[in-house]
Amino acid sequence: MRKVLIMLLLPLFSLTALYGQTEKLCGIILDETDGMPVSKATVRLTDVQGRILNYTFAAEDGSFTIKYDHSQTELTVHVQSMGYRSQNFVLKPSMSPVTIRLQAEPTRLRDVIVKAPDIEQRSDTLVYYTSKYARKQDRNIGDVLKRLPGIEVEDNGTIKYNGEPINKFYINGSDFADGRYNLATENISPSDVASVEVMENHQPIRVLQGLDFSQQAGLNIKLREEARQRWVGIANGGIGAAPLLYDASLFAMRIAGKWQNMESVRVNDTGWNPASQSTRHTEDQVFGSSYQNDMWQDGISLTPASAPLDERRTRDNLSVLANTTNSWHVGEDYDVKLNVTYSGDRLDYNTGYRTDYLDSNIPSFTQLNTMRTHSNTVNGQWALQTNRPTLYFKENLYIDADWYRALSQIDGTSSLAQQAETSSLAITNNLQMLKRIGKRLLTVSSRNRYIRAPQWLNVRATETEKTQQLLSNDFRTVTELRYGWISDKWNIYARGGVDYNLHCLETNLTGVNIDYPINGNNDFSLLNIYLSPETSYQSIRWLLTISAPVSYRRYVTDNYLSVTPTIFTRYQLNAKTDLSAQLKYALLPTEPSQYIGHVIMSDYRNLYAGYPVRSYAQERSATVAARYRNPISSFFANLSARYEWDYNPSIANQLFIGDQVLSTYAPAGNDAHQIQVYGGLSKGLRSGRIVLGADVGYMQLHTTTMRQNVQSPYTIRYCYVRPSMKGNFTRWLSSDYSLSYTYNTMNINNAERSTYHILKQNLTFTFIPGSNWQIAVGGEHYYTRFDSGDRTHLLLLDASVRWRISKKIEWSVMATNLLNEKKFNYMVYGLLNQTKYTYDIRGCNVLFNIQIQL
Repeated sequence: MRKVLIMLLLPLFSLTALYGQTEKLCGIILDETDGMPVSKATVRLTDVQGRILNYTFAAEDGSFTIKYDHSQTELTVHVQSMGYRSQNFVLKPSMSPVTIRLQAEPTRLRDVIVKAPDIEQRSDTLVYYTSKYARKQDRNIGDVLKRLPGIEVEDNGTIKYNGEPINKFYINGSDFADGRYNLATENISPSDVASVEVMENHQPIRVLQGLDFSQQAGLNIKLREEARQRWVGIANGGIGAAPLLYDASLFAMRIAGKWQNMESVRVNDTGWNPASQSTRHTEDQVFGSSYQNDMWQDGISLTPASAPLDERRTRDNLSVLANTTNSWHVGEDYDVKLNVTYSGDRLDYNTGYRTDYLDSNIPSFTQLNTMRTHSNTVNGQWALQTNRPTLYFKENLYIDADWYRALSQIDGTSSLAQQAETSSLAITNNLQMLKRIGKRLLTVSSRNRYIRAPQWLNVRATETEKTQQLLSNDFRTVTELRYGWISDKWNIYARGGVDYNLHCLETNLTGVNIDYPINGNNDFSLLNIYLSPETSYQSIRWLLTISAPVSYRRYVTDNYLSVTPTIFTRYQLNAKTDLSAQLKYALLPTEPSQYIGHVIMSDYRNLYAGYPVRSYAQERSATVAARYRNPISSFFANLSARYEWDYNPSIANQLFIGDQVLSTYAPAGNDAHQIQVYGGLSKGLRSGRIVLGADVGYMQLHTTTMRQNVQSPYTIRYCYVRPSMKGNFTRWLSSDYSLSYTYNTMNINNAERSTYHILKQNLTFTFIPGSNWQIAVGGEHYYTRFDSGDRTHLLLLDASVRWRISKKIEWSVMATNLLNEKKFNYMVYGLLNQTKYTYDIRGCNVLFNIQIQL
């Protein structure tokens, strides 16, 4: 094994030694006449073929340092500065340091036409000016973000840059939103924003800048001068019909020197979801990548499946959201943050489905569900933070409380009433400190969390009644230390910690006749002691990181020793292109949730019981990725491929007991092979007026599952293509178009059993007959074709008119689903089954709205 590892690692180190060694050319630039330093002069280094190797700018004292590959034996240096004659000369590395004297020369100015690039690049920061990309119909800065080349906004609001989610969201350099950045993107007016800045390979912790590499970007919303130091915001009020509709909201924000805050409140019954603004999209990484946040499955689950439509088409809701987000500068480099969010949601559902288990011995199952749910959520955060080049400190306290109630009447194969109540209270304290002392780095991280979650489910039929009661108390504490030695190119770390989890679960199930334990107390103590040596090497072009975590885990009375070695390398091909690759192997114990030995009824039909197989699972994966970006031409592209080969000592097993399905595990070895290929590109045209984009993906999974104790190998293939076009064609006409085509197929026992195609199109035309008027017409088209020959078409048409009464007041009328469609059919695959859903959608709605910009 040792020889194999050496053979695998030797080529990586050889490549690093070959390409990674660099030298420095140092010097000073002076005025030839008076000997004064020439600052800000551009120094460009090329090889004998004229290819640019690197460039830099002279400091205030005229000095400069520029790196180059040690293999270069002869260098051409180009020096240029306004008011001086440019100089080119050849140097040998042995001549460093050098003194360069520039001769003054008047700059001749001629009449020129300057065409500014669509995107301005400042070192590793890209600047998108709002004036180039904003359109009159944009209601918030989120609408602008969706059209920026290289940036993708998913349906849930998650922002990605060149295929990777952003790791921080700032407003004028402050990250006080705590990851809930939809509060800002869905409320800030484009007229209040000067530019959107993307900081590539962003490391938000200043202590780690230049030490820990990040492939993710940070995004900063830079406000206009007139929007700073004062309150800005938007007030909306709307009323409509079919049925009675209302939508009222107020958003206010003030970004001042010592106090930044956002205040938001909204009530709505037009389909809007408060979770779209209250969800955290970014989280602080307190521990290493091997940390698993949630180890236990939810017990009772009564949320219906959602349709692949814009959720505003399907939500019959009554929703409210209130939030306050604050950050104070209380001392030198110290900030205090306080965020509180309340959201409430009442929903009515009318859904139906038919499940075919693709087995003649198992009858199909149908369900018609009329359901009402109530949910209330309160989230609070308090934090104290400092972020200096030599010290990072953050103390976080989170309090999260949830309450959920569901009542449904079910018909079809079964006829019954179902009611459930679930709630939870979670208190979490995070502490992280990083201290840099010369060439050493010390990190202390700690998390303590307590969760209490009572749950109750009642199922009542004509002659039977079933009740499930659950009470879980979960306490987890993790403490981790990391110590590192830092040099110019090499960083060596030792990471170690203790992770302890006590999970107490009380179960009480009545009315179910099954040969499994159904009542009792389950107390689980999980101890994980881990140590991880880590090293990284970084040069101008190369980055190499190697880690080899080793841990001792004790699950109740079982002992495990696990290892997770990982190798990651990144090569900067040029200023526009980088390549990366990762190899990972993991030897892991059984999942803790499989130790739940008592049966849990999650709803009237589905039961779960764990089955711990006291052996090891193995995960092997290889990932390669390429990214290209050319801000000057507004072209961005990314491509990644991943192959994963896993082994699990147990197989998921479905047992059909009457009308109920018991999901458990069986002790049988199971291999899973998975291939994933994803890519995307975007291109800006006509100075940002038009943006073209496309995303493609392919996934194939081959594994084995078990039904009625009989193994069934199966293969799922999934591929999609999603082109889009957004932009202004003329002053009075703009259009947004997107298409999504998805192909799915599932083979069972090496025979094709099920295939379906989904086509989704969105098209909107906006006419601007005058500076104060806008007329938008558009809609969505859905087409599904099943292997049975069935086809489903759905066309949803919308229209709106907007009139800007004054600079700050706007009136609008919006009509959705003009054809008054009421039903939508679609299909999904499950575990060796296919389910065809019928979903009620909102009928024709008309809403009159007035918006006032504060």
